[in-house]
Amino acid sequence: VTSDGQLYNMSFDDWSKEGSHYVCYADDASANQKSVWGSANESTAKLGKNTCTPDSVMLAVEGDGKHSVMLKTQQVSALFVKKLAAGSIFTGQMGSVNISKLSATLKWGVPFTYRPKALEGYACYKPVEINVVKPPYEDKKGTLDNGHVMVLLTDWEKQFTVDPGADKFVDVDNDSCIIGYGKITFDTVMEGYEKFTLNIDYRNDRTPRYVVVVGSSSSYGDYFSGGEGSTLWLDEFSFVY
Repeated sequence: VTSDGQLYNMSFDDWSKEGSHYVCYADDASANQKSVWGSANESTAKLGKNTCTPDSVMLAVEGDGKHSVMLKTQQVSALFVKKLAAGSIFTGQMGSVNISKLSATLKWGVPFTYRPKALEGYACYKPVEINVVKPPYEDKKGTLDNGHVMVLLTDWEKQFTVDPGADKFVDVDNDSCIIGYGKITFDTVMEGYEKFTLNIDYRNDRTPRYVVVVGSSSSYGDYFSGGEGSTLWLDEFSFVY
């Protein structure tokens, strides 16, 4: 965390490759910097797909060495199992990976004690119709996909382990450890980048311990439902105080 309350690499300019998968940090990043941004690439790349990649062409701000992050919903398969994987990026790290079941846990949150008013950034979304659905989202088939960016400020004792395979997710409405929350949904085809301001609503005056920032190309991706090919570009994030 910088002295003015920003996270490392919120511009999404710095990237490296670890084996076959992209990681959102520079080659010379410190251990702390490497732990800020996570994605599912570690698991999906083993199956030939990176769902979270740098893009040096689709930029909100031009310049040498600039990148955005491109999140793309794709099908991944192993043996006889096939599942939809939304493109996503989040603050935290990958947990355990089960390739045979095409499942993985995610450890959400990085240490953070500030109380920003909002998250600003740029987004360009190009959704397609939802063509893969799992219960309880069968009624979404054939409708236009939607993506989102979400922010949580919490005072969890430790990172929250998201486990889609076990249906374990953050209960945004009822988790008493949530201090601040904000979400913006993208549900139309954008021609180019649009600037957004995601306001954070605070539920109490406690000091956070963790911040979670999540971007996803398919909002129902946690439930293995979405449109194959829906793509969300994000760029130049910053907290507003």
